[in-house]
Amino acid sequence: MKPNTFLLMLLLLAGAAHANDSTGTVSTSGIKYLKNPHIDMQSEDLYISENQIRVHYRFKNTSSQDITETVLFPLPIVPSFTYSDFADTKGLVDSFRIYADGKPVRPQAHVRAYFERRNGSLVDVTADLKKCGLSDQELMHPWTQKQDGEKIGSKIRACRSAKVQSMLPKQPDELPDWSAQIIYSWKQTFKANSVTEIKHQYTPLVGGSFLPSLKAKDSKAFIDEYCMDENFLKNFKNVEGGSKVYHHLGYILTTGANWAKPIGKFTLTIDREPNTVISLCWDKSLRKVGPNRFQAVKENFLPKKDLDIIFVYEKP
Repeated sequence: MKPNTFLLMLLLLAGAAHANDSTGTVSTSGIKYLKNPHIDMQSEDLYISENQIRVHYRFKNTSSQDITETVLFPLPIVPSFTYSDFADTKGLVDSFRIYADGKPVRPQAHVRAYFERRNGSLVDVTADLKKCGLSDQELMHPWTQKQDGEKIGSKIRACRSAKVQSMLPKQPDELPDWSAQIIYSWKQTFKANSVTEIKHQYTPLVGGSFLPSLKAKDSKAFIDEYCMDENFLKNFKNVEGGSKVYHHLGYILTTGANWAKPIGKFTLTIDREPNTVISLCWDKSLRKVGPNRFQAVKENFLPKKDLDIIFVYEKP
């Protein structure tokens, strides 16, 4: 059978920081694919902690023929010059692993480079910069942090492409503020009438800042964002703003709305550090199953909201 035209996509999407002094962060996600009547997601087991995300999928090809797909894992677009406390993009790239039916998969890495217009829209300048001699490794620098950013900026300024030149800073000594995206891809065959297991794991991109005063009038949006209940608030409502550190971890669940059917069985497990208190928007299915572990199990699950988890450190 010829490969189908639809793509399985593992999406990581950009997330917003909560305050000017907060650590940069982007939310992470799992598999998304266009509807196919012959592939069912029997289960998804999602594990989240501040140190690692692990996802285990079981797909059933219900047809009598093998189906081969191109699988993509696009990372979000990251600027070349970031604050020193920006989320650990290098850590994610270095830790990212994929397994299909227990065997490691080595994906191809593709890189895209962008300039941002004044209106916020992005312009893809990958082909132009490559024609000017910039390598994939140089263009990946915002993610890997393995190159000299200033030297790459100088090479970009020297590029004679009309598109590139039209978007450079007007001041001749100002280096261009460019952005990069890495897209991983690999071929995956789903055997006829069989279950295929795909796993991936990585160090998450975790942001954070100092907890604001939860008694302030303008704190309602912050409280609502993480569905902080009275049990949570009683620990921190009287704490002086800026005296407690919190971390934020986002995970995109709503891509599941694009799947052919709801997830047969969905299991969410969240681990926290011993000295933290967590809050997130979820229903009563999330239960404490250990001193620092929470778990929820749902059947025929079609996610309606994304996950935004706050970890507040009890010690300053």
